[in-house]
Amino acid sequence: QRGVDTQLFTPLKSNKKVIQTLVGNERPVILFASRLVWEKNLETLCNIYQLSQDRNLPYNFLVVGDGVALEACQRRMPKAVFTGKVDHEHLSVLYASADVFLFPSISESYGNVVIEAMASGLPCVIADGGGSRNFIQQGINGFLCQPNDAADYLDKITLLFQDAELYRQFVVEGLRYSKSLSWDDLADTYFKDLATMASEH
Repeated sequence: QRGVDTQLFTPLKSNKKVIQTLVGNERPVILFASRLVWEKNLETLCNIYQLSQDRNLPYNFLVVGDGVALEACQRRMPKAVFTGKVDHEHLSVLYASADVFLFPSISESYGNVVIEAMASGLPCVIADGGGSRNFIQQGINGFLCQPNDAADYLDKITLLFQDAELYRQFVVEGLRYSKSLSWDDLADTYFKDLATMASEH
């Protein structure tokens, strides 16, 4: 397993002023972070945004990353905020300060961004596909959605915002799961396994 730096990605980095300055208001922030290339299922991201606009939902969309699809996404999501590429320190603050992590990509072999978001205390609503899906227990520490169904993502995000107890559960369970992937815990397991194999021989 790959690890996550739980000293870098942590809820302690939360700074609502930073994110409110970016979006210009105090409405809930839906964060997407990845390279902006179409194989990340950006078509569905744009559709989720548009459906949110059609339903007149009071959500901010914050898109973090850069890539060949940036300008097209900006045209398709005119009221979203695009940060471009940011360093890990800034990203860690954005994770910890947003309200929901949205990730419709099904092309990931692993999906580091989902684990980083969970370690930051950010509930995840992601595609039921690709390697990222393995991190999520449906309805326990996050939501899995039909990959190309914009309404499915948006309905689950809205449910989270309406159910404070479920929201807290996703935060707590996400933190618990991501802690098991901290580099310290993985290293400890690795050396214990080595000791066990050495004693067997």
